[in-house]
Amino acid sequence: MADPVTQELLGKLKVMAKKSGVEFDPNRMTTDMGYAYQMLMELGNTPDQIQGLVVMQALKHFGLLDLSGGMSE
Repeated sequence: MADPVTQELLGKLKVMAKKSGVEFDPNRMTTDMGYAYQMLMELGNTPDQIQGLVVMQALKHFGLLDLSGGMSE
C-alpha cells in the first residue's frame, strides 16, 4: 500500500487523466517508472496550471525530476 502522499497524488492524477481521456493505471505508476514518466509527460502537456503543478509534484515525488543542473549564477 502506498504512503498517504503518494495516494493523494495518484488520486489527483487519476481524476485529471479521466478528464483528459487518458488511460491511467495508478498501481503501475508506483512500480514502473518508465510508465510513470510517460503518463506524467502526457498529463503535463496541458494549459491547466493546476494540473501542471500536480504533475511537477508527482515528478519530484517519484524521483523523475532532475534538478541537478540547478540555476546558473
